[in-house]
Amino acid sequence: MTRRSFEQKLAYLFLGALAGGGLLCAGKILPRPPKKVLVKEDELRGKRLFIDDGFVLVKGKGGWLALSRRCPHLGCLVGFDPGREEFVCPCHQSRFNLTGRYLSGPAKKDLTHLPLRKTEGGFLLELPA
Repeated sequence: MTRRSFEQKLAYLFLGALAGGGLLCAGKILPRPPKKVLVKEDELRGKRLFIDDGFVLVKGKGGWLALSRRCPHLGCLVGFDPGREEFVCPCHQSRFNLTGRYLSGPAKKDLTHLPLRKTEGGFLLELPA
């Protein structure tokens, strides 16, 4: 192998590593599209609360409301306390009412409201990636 071919291969290796690093950084910086979830009306019939992995649907006076289950304090998944009819964070006991409004605890912000759209088969909501 000549010195010239060695330097050429080294340059290609360097440029490839640089391009790969750039692609990895772009994947972390660029926002991912939101995850779309369809909740069928049959699943909601007769209920006023529907809890799933990353979201909760609450039936209020004006219709259904979609809330994120991620606590704004540290991101733990909130659970539901049926006795008090509140959402409670298991990590630090932040409490939220049925509309997601902050009541007590270290969170200091309301639960995030998620976009919810009525479709032919049910409700379509978008979860942040």
